[in-house]
Amino acid sequence: MRVLAVLFTLLTALPAPAHEFLLGDMQIIHPSLPATPVNARSAAVYMALSNEGPEDERLLGIETPFGMVRFLEPVTDARGNTRMRERAWVDIPAGEIVMLARGEMRGSLANVNRPLVEGDELTGTMIFEKRGRFDMFFLIDPVEAEAEFDPVSLAAPAVSETDRAADIAAIARALRDVLAAPQAMIAPVALAGDVAIAGWTDGRTGARAFLRRKGTQWQVELWSNDSLLLPATLTSLGVSRVQATALRAEMRAAEAALGPGFTSRFDAFPGTAHAPRDKP
Repeated sequence: MRVLAVLFTLLTALPAPAHEFLLGDMQIIHPSLPATPVNARSAAVYMALSNEGPEDERLLGIETPFGMVRFLEPVTDARGNTRMRERAWVDIPAGEIVMLARGEMRGSLANVNRPLVEGDELTGTMIFEKRGRFDMFFLIDPVEAEAEFDPVSLAAPAVSETDRAADIAAIARALRDVLAAPQAMIAPVALAGDVAIAGWTDGRTGARAFLRRKGTQWQVELWSNDSLLLPATLTSLGVSRVQATALRAEMRAAEAALGPGFTSRFDAFPGTAHAPRDKP
């Protein structure tokens, strides 16, 4: 029996829906737009793109009933002034997770000629350089609240980008192997030296997993809910204060970008499950 089959029986009420698509080894995680007021004529476009394939990819465009999505990124000049600069495409390197998120590069949709209502869907077609066209849909999330700061922009990578790409791919393989779920979505991933926290979802179920590097391999030790992000939990797992702070900050920032509809599944996991020593 699959490990997840036992765990699923423990779940009762499920959180608000999120969604994702799998295009080969490309995960398209919770593509969404915030609901808009009646007089709004534009909307932000958010999602996460996880490329677990061996080759780099580019997102060349997204078609919607309102027209094409523009890709914008914040740039800061020598005087500290920040403006949004348009990009022709979005690079998605092999082994990387790229986010269109508040405070980072994002999508922008103009000519929105009707209100976007929370809970509705908006059809779209993503155009990839190598994978071609892919029909999908956006969920309309709650109205975007203004904030004094953007937690996504405060999170700094804990490892080099080169190491991170290889580690994310290895972590995804290790988690899917232990869960016996090759279709499971692995995102987000936070790294700090030889320890990591990764979110996983399989259908409407998910959790946060704790992994440790042993030699050249990543090993899954356990998965849990929000309690995994508590300082006391990480300390009990032998994680230093510096590493714990980095893990918690990076995970919180990445989860904020994905939105509560996606990450609430992690919080709903009942308790803590230790990974089996042998493959199921």
